[in-house]
Amino acid sequence: MQGRQPNPVFSDEYQLLREILVEARQAAGVSQRRLGARIGETASHVCMIETGQRRIDTLEFYKVARSVGVEPVALFERLSARLDGLAKAGEA
Repeated sequence: MQGRQPNPVFSDEYQLLREILVEARQAAGVSQRRLGARIGETASHVCMIETGQRRIDTLEFYKVARSVGVEPVALFERLSARLDGLAKAGEA
C-alpha cells in the first residue's frame, strides 16, 4: 500500500501558479477584497488561494483572469512558460 502523496498545493509548480495570479491581480490594481467580490467569493477566499491554503480550480482560474482584465489563455501561457523554465532548471 502506498503512503499519502504530498499535497500538490505545496509544490514548486503550484507556487508558480500562485505567483502569476498575484502578479496579475496586482498589475490590474485590484485588491483581494475587490477580486473576491468580482468572482463571488470573499477576500479571505482569495487570500487562501494566494497563500497556498486553498487550491484553485479551472473555472476559478478563468474567473480570476477575466476579473483582472487578462485573457485566461494568456495567463495560462505565462504559467506554461514558467513551468517550462522550472523544468529546464531541474534538468541542469
